[in-house]
Amino acid sequence: MAAIGSIRKHSTILLVVVALALLSFLLGDLNKNNRSNKIYDKFISIGNENISYNMYMNKYEQYREMQKKDGRSLEPNEDFQLGLQVYDELVDSIIFARQAGYLGISITPEELHDLVAGPNPHPMALQFFARGDLTNYNMAGVQHFIENLSDYAQSDDSVFVNYYLTVLEPMIEREAFKSKYLNLLSGAYYLPKAFAQKISDEAHLRADLEVIQIPYSSELVSDDKISFTEEEVKKCYEENKYRYKQEDEFRNVEYVIFNIEPTEEDLKNIEDNVAQMFEEFTQAERADYFVNRLVDSRFDSTYYKRGMLEPAIDTLLFDAKEGTFIAPYIDRDYWVFAKLLSAQMRPDSINISSLVIANYGMQDNPRKKTESEKIVDSAYMMAKSGVDFYQVAQQYSDLPVSEDLEQFNEWIEDGSNIQIFYDSLYKLPIGSIVKYELPNITYIFRLNEKTAAERKIQVAIGRKQILASSETVGNLESAANNFVNGTDTYQKFVDAVTANNLNKRSNDRVMKMNYSLPGIREGGREIIRWIFDENTKKGTVSNVFYLEDMYVVVVLKDIYPEGYTSLDNEMVKNQIEAMVKRDKRAEILEEVFKKQIAHNKTLQAISEYNDIALNTLTVSFADRNFGYYGPEPKMIGKIFGKASVGQIEIWKGDMGVYAIKINKFDMPSPETTPANDDNLSMIAQQYKMVYQNRITSGGTQILRKMYKIKDNRDKVM
Repeated sequence: MAAIGSIRKHSTILLVVVALALLSFLLGDLNKNNRSNKIYDKFISIGNENISYNMYMNKYEQYREMQKKDGRSLEPNEDFQLGLQVYDELVDSIIFARQAGYLGISITPEELHDLVAGPNPHPMALQFFARGDLTNYNMAGVQHFIENLSDYAQSDDSVFVNYYLTVLEPMIEREAFKSKYLNLLSGAYYLPKAFAQKISDEAHLRADLEVIQIPYSSELVSDDKISFTEEEVKKCYEENKYRYKQEDEFRNVEYVIFNIEPTEEDLKNIEDNVAQMFEEFTQAERADYFVNRLVDSRFDSTYYKRGMLEPAIDTLLFDAKEGTFIAPYIDRDYWVFAKLLSAQMRPDSINISSLVIANYGMQDNPRKKTESEKIVDSAYMMAKSGVDFYQVAQQYSDLPVSEDLEQFNEWIEDGSNIQIFYDSLYKLPIGSIVKYELPNITYIFRLNEKTAAERKIQVAIGRKQILASSETVGNLESAANNFVNGTDTYQKFVDAVTANNLNKRSNDRVMKMNYSLPGIREGGREIIRWIFDENTKKGTVSNVFYLEDMYVVVVLKDIYPEGYTSLDNEMVKNQIEAMVKRDKRAEILEEVFKKQIAHNKTLQAISEYNDIALNTLTVSFADRNFGYYGPEPKMIGKIFGKASVGQIEIWKGDMGVYAIKINKFDMPSPETTPANDDNLSMIAQQYKMVYQNRITSGGTQILRKMYKIKDNRDKVM
């Protein structure tokens, strides 16, 4: 503030300059914020409806919370796929609700309840409540859950309640809307009997013919004999422009990867280091402490049964004596060594009942610690005396006791997250009553049952990851930066790849919502965002992308915008020129055939003159391939639409130019193909199934195009 005051005293002009600069900065920042707010407010637009960024993220976080509650840890690519799933749900819920509204389609509360908790639940409900297994589905339990959501919301199941109300139930309702709507569309298809008869007749059309083909690969029409003009290319492009309409923008990129991998020297140094570590490991008094001191290891105190440890350790140690070592060996990206610490006979799981007494009572029923100690003693003595443990728990436990005895009698697996209770109980006789005191809570357990004991082993496993040294990483980083230095155009990129003898990769159909590029495992989304950044122009070379296990440099080779791709595009131009060349070859070959027919008169003579096989074919109107020559749908269409018996025709095909002569047509008639209602019904059903499959698989995408969705996810995801 003192500095600003000094400036104000000495220079009114400077004050004006500073004020203008500040105003410019604030206005610029305001404009930037306004643009940003528009993106976040209209994060996804479906017609005149908008999904804000906050709405999208709230739904996304609900999905993620459920995954966490389920004990799953998502990989980055799975996290990204979860975002795509949220997009599908939000967008389709709006689209199908609107379409259903137009048609008066509704899902009644009774229908929705039946889809969630009926005898044949929706697959999503079945997955949520029974892991997708109908044999585990408890309809009464699900109905109890739905009817008592407010009670469950106050318990540890609050995350499940929130997920059910905000994700699962709306999702099932949306799928029901979708199913009804698509079924209505597919059910609207009808093939009249006359059309079915026409299809049946055409399937019986046959033609016997003789054929000679000169392929476009013939020396008669080699490249040196072909010439064309730019005008011909432009004309061909206009005629075939429809082939190059893009529904979405995509881009063509090339890139080089500098993989961070250890050198031979690194590998030797790591091997020597592991040998020293193993020597110290064999001398350590506490192998578990030693393992915990290693960077790449943590001691796992779990006792494993046969087949649960990695194969090498399981094979060598399971039947060995305690104290047996395994010398270092390589397992994928790690050096591994191990020691058998203990072998015990242990049950796989135990079944217990428990009650909980808090030292100072619960929030709604506080008490002194001495009072709690008396309650503990009373409950413990009553349970020891043989009173039914469930009754004791109902009388004394501070936590509510489940009415479901299967939940009250809980199974604990060896190696679970409450291992401390298992370790205290598994050696005791069945029926034992045990008091277990924690700082603020006392548990009283009853051991109800345990599985048969079996041999299990506890192993200390040391690991050393095989990584490139810091010196190697530095050299690769320098190589990547040197590659980029001065490489600011596509041609310079290509020249640098050749000069450095690098492996260049490419992907000519990169979409905005791709997760990564081939060969790049993690961090690829950052590259995709750069590729589609508004400042990334055609020919731009990126800076070095520093990813987890590689350095990457990318060049944007081409942009294929939404709509018609122009003739300036290299891919399009090459394809159009190939079409022009094919047409030019066809013109030459047609003239060759015409001259030879005028001179030799018959196909047999032409075949012998050119040493080309004369083939005899029987072609059906329903065929996909033109005999031995491959797919030639236009040829088959011309045969049954234009050809005359006995006349030699010269036609241009996709594979070459053909000279053909029809010897005979077999035309269907009421005598040869009598009308059969069963056959016609089967044809109608087949066509309906094709239509229904198209609606089921592609109906959603068609609707999305109709609603002209605007999507800004690529700017932040």
